[in-house]
This record gives sequence, structure tokens and C-alpha cells, in this order.
Amino acid sequence: MRIALVHPAHMDYRQEIFDKLDDRYDVTFIFTKHGRGQDNVKEKQASIPLKWKSKILRTRLTFGNRDIGMYLLLMKELLFGKYDLILTSTSWHVCWLMSKLCRNKFILITEFWYWKNTSFTRKVLNEFTKYIARSSDSIFAMGTKTYQSYLEFGVSEDKIFAHTQCSVDYSKQTSFDARKKLGLEDKKIILYLGRIVQSKGLDYLIKAFSQLESNYDNIFLIVIGEGPHRNECEKVIDQLKVKNVMFLGSSYGNEKASYYKACDIFVLPSIFYNYSYEPWGLVINEAMAFGKPVIATNAVGASEDLIQNGHNGYVAQEKNIMELYEAMKKILSDSEVLKLMGENSRIIFEEKNDYEKMFKALENAINNS
Repeated sequence: MRIALVHPAHMDYRQEIFDKLDDRYDVTFIFTKHGRGQDNVKEKQASIPLKWKSKILRTRLTFGNRDIGMYLLLMKELLFGKYDLILTSTSWHVCWLMSKLCRNKFILITEFWYWKNTSFTRKVLNEFTKYIARSSDSIFAMGTKTYQSYLEFGVSEDKIFAHTQCSVDYSKQTSFDARKKLGLEDKKIILYLGRIVQSKGLDYLIKAFSQLESNYDNIFLIVIGEGPHRNECEKVIDQLKVKNVMFLGSSYGNEKASYYKACDIFVLPSIFYNYSYEPWGLVINEAMAFGKPVIATNAVGASEDLIQNGHNGYVAQEKNIMELYEAMKKILSDSEVLKLMGENSRIIFEEKNDYEKMFKALENAINNS
């Protein structure tokens, strides 16, 4: 069986699952956004293994920030590539149409679960997605929120195969003493790591941290990442006269591992912004691998599967500054609670972050299509 796997870009957290696919099936990996970052923010992408059959679709025919020519190349590839199955996590409207024209099997790999209609166009696209989901041969849903949303679409339960998303365990990488490097040996460190875009909600975290700062004189907020919303966040810092915040830019590899290791609490304060949100949030997995308490909002997909309130962290309502503040305060107020929550995070990570089980679920989706 010849499979076309259509995916935006190759990232290190997909390496293991894609290697298993390549070993088991005749797969051509088709990347539609490789070499570009989300929201025009640079991101670290992985090198595509030479042993894979792969294609990067990219043209100079653009409209706004969209590569319109890419869609033409994608249609050509799927029409004439003689595939038996199209497996896609992106551009599913185009991929589904091509599968119908070529009478291919079609499987949707998806992490999406929030379908707010913010415009007429979005309403039409969402309704089309629901139709595609119901007519797919199977769905591979990454996370409980995604699984539940597709059941609500009317997709038959026996067509949906689900597993939590998995990340690389960076705790196994070598690291340096970030606390010593930054002169924060005696501080309690709150860490944010991600793109600095509006939907990530960093400004809400800063507002919550400003309240926390009035209670503690030994805390520090470290921000790892870059993005167009940074200026707005810095304005909030100036307005609230927040003192202990440090922006360190983008970070990868052992440097990123060092900051995870150094922090006391990891926070992902994402919000619903238009139709943007946090479908999963792999930084939650990554922080838990280091045995850290984690705080996220209900706009983060991973919060449903990986965070147990009061056990290894807290889930706050999105845009709720007081709930973010209270969650951080509860963890920081008791060193034994902080330690135990971190240990619980590592236990949950080892249980849920299982690439073997994730691949088995995907394989079942393929074999039952």
C-alpha cells in the first residue's frame, strides 16, 4: 500500500513516529510548510532523513502570507502520485477532494478541537471539516479533547483512534547550570517557553506574576521565545512595574533543556483568540519530563490528558489572571507540595508519553480504513 503523508514540516517530536511509519509502510512524506515557521515566527525544524521518500512543496506564488502555488503542487502530487491512501494533518480540504477524485482511502490526523465560528468563511470551513470527518475512512485523534469533538461531529466511535501527543524527552540531554549562569541560584523560577504571539497569553501570565511579585521577593519569570507580541508584553511589564522578568530569546537543544531543569514551575497561559488556541501544547510534555509542576489553561489541549488539578499542577480558565496567580501561589507556598507535584508530573509523563502506543493507535487507524 502506497501512502502519501501530508504534514506541515518535520519536527524532532515526530521523528520516532514517522520512522516507524517509514519502516512499516511505503510512505512518501509531503511537507507543505517546511522551512517556514508558524505566524511568521522562526522555529527549529528537524532535518528530513535521507532514507525517507520526501517532497517539500514550496513556490513563490503567494497571496498575503499564503503560498497559493503550494496548493497547486499538492493537488498535482496527489492526483498523479498513484497513492492508495492519503494520510494528512494539514490542508485536509484539498487532500480530501483529491482522495475522492482518485478514489483513495483518506485518514485525517488531527489535534484540533475548538470550532468557534468567527466569520462566515470560518463557519463554512468548519462545516466542511465536519463533513470531511464523517466521510473519512478513519480519524487519528491526538488527545481526549480532539476525540470528544469528533464524536460531537457525528463520527462513528469505531472510526476514531486516539492517543495523547508525545514529545522528545529532553531531560536525557546534557545541560548547564542555568541558575548559576543567570545569577538566580536563590530564586523561585517561573518559566514560559514558546512563541510570543497573542494566542499564547503571555501578557496574562505577566499580569498574574505581577500580583505574585507583591507576595514574594525571591521569584523570577523567565521568558524563552520570540514573536510579534513581545512589544505588547513589555508594555504590560512597564505599566505594572514588574521587576523580575527576563526575556532570553529563542532556545533549542541543551540550552532549552537547561532552562526546563532550572525552573520550579512551568506555565502555558494560552487563550482563545479568534479561532487560534493551543491544540495540544508539547511544552507541557517537555516540562513534565523534567519533573516540574505545570500550569495551563482550558485553551490548552494537553491540559485534559496530562494535568490533574492539585496532583501535578493546575488548569486555570483562559484569560483568568486570578486563577493563574492562585495556582502559582499554591505551588510556591509549600516546598513539599512543589516537590511532590514535580514527581507526579514525571510519573504521568512516563505513562502517557509512549511513542509505541501512539504508533499502535495510528497503525490501527490505517489498518481499519
